[in-house]
Parts: sequence; structure tokens; C-alpha cells
Amino acid sequence: MIKRETLKTEQQNENTAAIDQFSIAEILKTINDEDQTISSTVRESLADIEKVVNYAKTALVEGGRVFYIGAGTSGRLGVLDASECPPTYSAPSDWFIGIIAGGDKALRNSIEGAEDKPDSAIEDLKKFDITDNDLVKLFK
Repeated sequence: MIKRETLKTEQQNENTAAIDQFSIAEILKTINDEDQTISSTVRESLADIEKVVNYAKTALVEGGRVFYIGAGTSGRLGVLDASECPPTYSAPSDWFIGIIAGGDKALRNSIEGAEDKPDSAIEDLKKFDITDNDLVKLFK
């Protein structure tokens, strides 16, 4: 089981630790330098990304749904992406479902501590009658 606090995304980035003391030019260069790492990191993860896409495809072909579950910014982006799948790809509106910790209020307002309540995600999912065909993965 993956512990959230061990994820790289939960660690302080040494390159931006003092960003509040940088000049505007230094901030922009630092952000751009960090952006350059994205492409190679995605390339290194393509095999894992392919597995997830295949899981999603199988779920949908077998009548299931894909759930996006997250907190904070990642939760907001998941809800946004799930809501854009129907108009962008002509997908049925019930294929992709976004759930954010803290509920709809958390889409516009920070809900401190919401990400620390994994049991809330289980409660949020109960109303969807999860089946074996659905793609859902919860990390505690």
C-alpha cells in the first residue's frame, strides 16, 4: 500500500523552497526549468500509463465506469476532466465520474483536512453502487 506522505508530489521541491525570495525573472525561469522535467517523467511512466488506460478501456467495454477521486488541486482537475469527457469525446455522461474530497464546495474553496479522511471517499462512492466492472482505486 502506498502512503501518501511518501509520494514525490507531497515533498518540498528544493528548487522552489525559497521561491518567495526570487525575482520575477528567477521565478519564471525556475517554473520553466521545472516544466522541462515533465516530458521525460511522463516518458519514464508510459508503461504504467498504458496499464491504466487499458484498465479504463476494459472497465468501459464491460459496462463499468471510471472514477476520478482526489483532493485539492488534483481533485479539482479530476472533476474537471471527468466533466469534459462527454462533450469532448461524445462519451456517455455516466462513464467518467469525478469525486473531490470535501464535496462540491471544495471545487471553489479549500477544505482543510478533507484529504485526511479516506473513509469519506468510501462514503461518497456508496451512492454509485460500485461493481466489479468499475475502475476505482483508493489509496490509504
